[in-house]
Amino acid sequence: MGRIILIVLVVVLAGLQYRLWIGEGSLGQVQRLQNRLDRIQASNKQQRADNQQLAARIRDLKNGTAGVARLARHEMGMVGKNETFFLTADKADGRNTELAQDDQK
Repeated sequence: MGRIILIVLVVVLAGLQYRLWIGEGSLGQVQRLQNRLDRIQASNKQQRADNQQLAARIRDLKNGTAGVARLARHEMGMVGKNETFFLTADKADGRNTELAQDDQK
């Protein structure tokens, strides 16, 4: 009778050990899920920061002409009414450098 109880306890212990180390909910699976959660949370944090920057840029563009002028100046080469546009060539590498200067003094 004692041997049967011992065998049953060993089988139960082996089953529990299997589940702890290999089966569903094992330590390895929990660690993999935790790593995945950490990566997703980091990605979400970066995306929140990007969204805040975009929202600030949208507010800037909606609320005034300074944001629109800055955007037009950088992306489309806008030159203001009272500005003079200079295009200079760099001797060392042949690249052009643009410069807009106010005519008002």
